[in-house]
Amino acid sequence: MFRIRGFLVAAAIGVLAVACGGSGSSNMSSSPTGMSGVMASGTITGFGSIFVNGTEFQTTNAIIRKNGQTVAQSQLAVGEVARIKGQKDGANGQGTAEEVDVDDAVAGPISAIDTTNNVVTVLAQMVKINAGTSFSKDIQPADITGLKVGDTIRVDGFTDSSGDIVATRIELGSSSSPLQVMGTVMNLNSMSHTFMINALNVDYSSANLSGFSSGAPSNGDVVEVQGMTFDITSTTLMAQSVARKMTDQEEAGGDDMEREGLITRFASATDFDVAGKPVTTTSSTVYRNGTAADLALNVKVEVEGMLNSSSVLLASTVSFEHNGAIELEAQASAVDATTGTVTLLGVQVTVNSMTRFEDESSAQVQSFNLTNVSVGDTLRVRGYQSPAGSNMVTATQLERVAPTTTVIVEGPFVAATSPDFTILGITIDASSATISAGWDMTLTLAQFLTQAVGQGVKAEGTLSGSVVTASTIRIDNESGDED
Repeated sequence: MFRIRGFLVAAAIGVLAVACGGSGSSNMSSSPTGMSGVMASGTITGFGSIFVNGTEFQTTNAIIRKNGQTVAQSQLAVGEVARIKGQKDGANGQGTAEEVDVDDAVAGPISAIDTTNNVVTVLAQMVKINAGTSFSKDIQPADITGLKVGDTIRVDGFTDSSGDIVATRIELGSSSSPLQVMGTVMNLNSMSHTFMINALNVDYSSANLSGFSSGAPSNGDVVEVQGMTFDITSTTLMAQSVARKMTDQEEAGGDDMEREGLITRFASATDFDVAGKPVTTTSSTVYRNGTAADLALNVKVEVEGMLNSSSVLLASTVSFEHNGAIELEAQASAVDATTGTVTLLGVQVTVNSMTRFEDESSAQVQSFNLTNVSVGDTLRVRGYQSPAGSNMVTATQLERVAPTTTVIVEGPFVAATSPDFTILGITIDASSATISAGWDMTLTLAQFLTQAVGQGVKAEGTLSGSVVTASTIRIDNESGDED
């Protein structure tokens, strides 16, 4: 099943300027020709202006809000999910944002952690962590093992078909900050002033209500709930405010729509939901990096089109997306911002218009892109092989991190002469490594070389010449898929 949005990098420099996160300014005039209204929702991949769904939106005059509060753009982060209302030039694909809204999917203390399934529980919401999850700099290691029960976290992400949140970004939060959850009202009891969001009970008897035409919530409303008190025993949040989120039709009117998310309901290729909202296709719909046969529950897509009179998104284009199951962390040995390539451990990595850029080094450059990278910088790359089997990688995420001598290589295992094996053509010496399957089960070298065939493997160690001498190795067949 396709989960890929592998843009062809036909390396036009203008396209790569967008791919590399922009220059911090836009060449668009104040009233360019060919502009039309657009509503875009998707993951923020970079700054300069703001990049969502591969489009640069100039934000000079935009109102920017985070969890309902007006903020500066510097308070936004890569991996957060944004809704942008503005204008887009159909000729050059550039946009101008009028309003930018970012809302945490859930914010609160972690009550449970499941490292086997990469899931944490926050306010009775299941939060799934995968290869597409970005972590704030203060979470180390930058994976589920960097979290602990009791940590207050802020989560951005997409809802899957089971109602769980697939995290695109996790940040550590403050225990004094408001608790928050977004979701769909279920099991409303207007007499007791309660409803549910998945397994969470919400008591809104003392809450400030806003955005409801009837003055109170109804089943099916999408709401943002904030409060300060959560009873873990009864899984009840005492709400201080409950705000109804506008529908696409209310917010966008007749504007073009760009919607990124997971397929949360699937009846057929002409009748499915993305991010809980209906989509239909026609014989004229263009599919990128897949076909109509690849549509299925929890597949990640971006859909572009117009709302019809029934508030259904009539798709002109459906693009399949992929998080990437490959990870590399090492010093850059070559950088070419013109062609959009960087080399780590001998592997050529290409960036494109969907690559997520973030600087977690001491420099903390917000409008970070490939032009800020120098040979010798330590980079963490997530991506996928393109073309398949080529040992070349297209990056879905590229982060500059603090300098380290530890290297990380994750990808498909290829057998070699014991005690060596290869990943992406990189030789891994396993003779001195601690080896495991998953997080717990310890393996001997002989067991590993047998069980790793056909699996994804993650190795950490040091680089000696062109060989990585591994200290730890784990069979970790993380596909990067959403479900």
